[in-house]
Amino acid sequence: APMGSIIYGAKSKGDDTSKLVKEAIQSGFRHIATGGFHNEYNEAGVGTGWKESGVPRNELYLQTLYLAKSVNGYATQNCHLKDGDDSNVCPPAPDLSLENHVHLSIRSSLHNLQTHYLDSVLVHNFRAKLQPYEETLRVWRVLENYVDQGVIRHLGIVSVHDKDYLTKLHKDARIKPSIIQNRFHSNRGYDIKLRPVMFEELGIKADQLFWILTGSSGGKVRNNDLVRGIAEKKGVSPQVLLYSFTMELGGTPLIGTKRVDHMEEDVNALVTHKLKWEREDLVAMASVINKDLIQ
Repeated sequence: APMGSIIYGAKSKGDDTSKLVKEAIQSGFRHIATGGFHNEYNEAGVGTGWKESGVPRNELYLQTLYLAKSVNGYATQNCHLKDGDDSNVCPPAPDLSLENHVHLSIRSSLHNLQTHYLDSVLVHNFRAKLQPYEETLRVWRVLENYVDQGVIRHLGIVSVHDKDYLTKLHKDARIKPSIIQNRFHSNRGYDIKLRPVMFEELGIKADQLFWILTGSSGGKVRNNDLVRGIAEKKGVSPQVLLYSFTMELGGTPLIGTKRVDHMEEDVNALVTHKLKWEREDLVAMASVINKDLIQ
């Protein structure tokens, strides 16, 4: 399946993960984002959810994360592999090499998601704390081999707002990054200067955005009369309007709602009947968040 224009984010869904992922897929989401060795994801729940959805694997885009041991949020509760030698079982041995740790994470994700391939694997960074570049490149080399084998389709990276880091990775990588997943936030400048570099110079296929509603942009639009007026004119909620606005910027929003009615509204407004924008409304929306978002 192709990448989705919107993504259902399975973070922080706990024991409800399988039910919510099933409901999201049945509501029309086709791109699901989860995480492997991460303490806020129930990766196996995503596997159960898509299996119970009734939608075949080839119509879904399943995305997961690789976390190094030193990354904030690292945990191995998702790792259920018990059969094999010391480099193939959980929890990972303390002296496991970085390369073998990547292998274990990928095997674990394939097992949890009940699939023979992963549509994408993103190398995770926590907020602005980037992993040392050489470590990222070592991880990337292992992941590239999985792309060669057809086990992974696309590679990406999380929370990189540094043009030089991205440009160097693009230059050094044999399999170029297809996906950047970044926080949509004022303290990251909303990536206003980085976004043209991503698309025009680095050939990034997806600029995935998270913290859209919970971050600074959501706070600015939540009770804004100008935004409410545009939303009413288009027949959607201010939240859906903000998601749609990020799509007009070239972004792919991660959506984490737990309500089926919101899932259905999101799919209907953002995919089935994609909202149409007039330039004056885009400029007005940008003026509420950051006027430089629309040039």
